Amino acid sequence: MNFNDIAPVPTADTEEQPLAPADREAIARDRANTATALSASETVSRYGSANAEFVKAYTGVDNEHGVKLSKGLKGISQENTGVKHRAGWAAEVSSTSRENAEAIINKSSERSIRSDDLKHYGIETDGKYREAVDRVRVKDGEIVYEAQTKVEANGNRVANQVSHEDHKYSKYFGKKLELPTEQVEEAKTYCRTRAQNLRNRADKLDSEGKPEVAAKFRERAERFDKLADEDIVDLGLDTAQAIDYAERPLRETLKDIARTSHRAGVEGAKYGALIGGSISLLTNAFKVAQDTKELGEAAQDVVLDTAKAAALGYGTAFAGSALKGAMQQSSSQTLRTLAGTNAPALVVNICLSLTTSIHRYIKDEISEAQLLEELGEKGAGMLSSSMMAVLGQIAVPIPFVGAAIGGMIGYTLSSSFYQCAFEAARDVELSRRQLARVQMIQEAARERIAEEQARLDEFTRREIPQLRTETAQLFVAVNGADSDAFAVAINQYATLLGKQLAFSSQSEFDTFMDSDAPLVL
Repeated sequence: MNFNDIAPVPTADTEEQPLAPADREAIARDRANTATALSASETVSRYGSANAEFVKAYTGVDNEHGVKLSKGLKGISQENTGVKHRAGWAAEVSSTSRENAEAIINKSSERSIRSDDLKHYGIETDGKYREAVDRVRVKDGEIVYEAQTKVEANGNRVANQVSHEDHKYSKYFGKKLELPTEQVEEAKTYCRTRAQNLRNRADKLDSEGKPEVAAKFRERAERFDKLADEDIVDLGLDTAQAIDYAERPLRETLKDIARTSHRAGVEGAKYGALIGGSISLLTNAFKVAQDTKELGEAAQDVVLDTAKAAALGYGTAFAGSALKGAMQQSSSQTLRTLAGTNAPALVVNICLSLTTSIHRYIKDEISEAQLLEELGEKGAGMLSSSMMAVLGQIAVPIPFVGAAIGGMIGYTLSSSFYQCAFEAARDVELSRRQLARVQMIQEAARERIAEEQARLDEFTRREIPQLRTETAQLFVAVNGADSDAFAVAINQYATLLGKQLAFSSQSEFDTFMDSDAPLVL
């Protein structure tokens, strides 16, 4: 094999191509979109955790805390009882999830818990406690609210029964009495009317000389006043909604998630417009200053970019909060862990970003290799942006600015890291090809060495015996005293090695020394 037949390996410099302007613009756009998306990360976190409350209420399992609840909407819908009975249970569960969702959105530490689930969260009460209370609110481990939930056909009758000392519902007096929305005002009006009528009768009894009976009427009137002014409260949903939760829990749960996600989207749109508009303003102002864009065109671009950023912010917050809610209450530990990162907030942006690359590939603007490179870079960028946003939020404790700055830094760094990694990977590929070439050279060298070895072995087998004889004769001549014999021996030895000496005897040497001829070696 001839070494010259082995082709040289191309170097990285011959393959590397500079980024086209469109590619640079795409990267800049991705960075801006990432900052816009991450500006909604705090919103996604809050509203996503709120949505997780609806998921927990539907399944009856709090996977986040490893708690199995006594009732879930899905299980309630399968109970073999009357619809009103199931509606009462569903009202307790759904109102609890709604209150907790609102508390999370408002950053309140207060949480609502059904009394049947108190022990699951480490709050112990006596056995009779559950009979008088359906729901409580807990703050810092202390119960700050106790309520009995009643979803019945007539709220006025319920209020009357609670006010009566001899009725079985009297045990609920002193607790909050939660009634369906449509019954609240009517029940309060009824209580006030009853209180006034009882006082009128008490006044009449006083005039008739019956103060003891009048006192009982006034005591009953005070109970009605307390119910009207303090105890009767809105459950947060009407009877029809309670029935819907009992009969169609999945549909109602999805409606709750959609409603909450919409609120998140509106808030995300505000932050998105602020961040995206600011980035566009700075970028276009720089271009105007460099005379690469007209002022009117720049102003139009700022307006357009702001609108796009608002839309991206809405989509990010809407989809991200819905996704986070499901992930946070997932039975998979991996998904619950991801829910605690900014991954849900980046979902929409990742889809938009990757779709752009795929679209360019379909239009034959980039090759298949370039598509894979872009997908890898964007994936790495989005992933590390999620982690860097956390660091940014710690460094800059402003709800969305810190996360956005951290995300932009993370994306920029990760893109740089990926480019370096890609170059390294390409160098590795080149090294593999170089190794193949070296191996070919080694193979050729081995063949040449084998040939030379065979020739040497043949030479050794043929020449060494004679060489040994001549060497022995040479040493004999060296040790002897006859200079002519030494000259003959050394000339024979030189001839054996392929050389011819200038002098074959002492006399020839003496003649040369007496002459003016030059010495030729």
